[in-house]
Amino acid sequence: MFVLGINGSPRHKGNSRYLMSLFMEEMKAKGHNTKVLDAVKLKINPCIGCGNCETKGVCIFEDDFTNIFLPAMIKADLAVISSPVYFYAFPAALKALIDRIQVMWSRKYRLKTDEFKGRIRKGVLLASGATNGKDLFDGLKLTARYFFDAADIKYESGLFYRGVDGKGEMENHPAVHEDIKKLSALF
Repeated sequence: MFVLGINGSPRHKGNSRYLMSLFMEEMKAKGHNTKVLDAVKLKINPCIGCGNCETKGVCIFEDDFTNIFLPAMIKADLAVISSPVYFYAFPAALKALIDRIQVMWSRKYRLKTDEFKGRIRKGVLLASGATNGKDLFDGLKLTARYFFDAADIKYESGLFYRGVDGKGEMENHPAVHEDIKKLSALF
């Protein structure tokens, strides 16, 4: 199984990156092939809504989304997004990547291609946020579900941590290691 990690945190060695690292270590221990792409390190143009993908199934931009992310996303059997919450949403670099998945949505819904020919692909969301608000993760969950759907991926599960903000705080969270082990056991 090929596991693609999509790290949304712009902070080097941040809490979201730590969550991703723990999850990917578990996947590697199971013998799965893994790759993590950091959204902030990819050079991705924002979607301009030109509609080219709706008629031709390809994006007009030749950038890291087209050349690096999209091939990895198509190959993925399991896609894992790990992200902090920025104003109840994904950070900008990750959101730009998410918006560009329009090309896969267009292939699936407009052009009716069967790109994955019955392959079962799954998605997971790992997230942390500074506040304890009850709606803290609602925006991320909704966006992730539609992102995964566009890529013909079934959203399986997620882990969500409130009150985690300072660099390195996730490493000391009392439940994180056990939570990651339980989640990874599903795959």
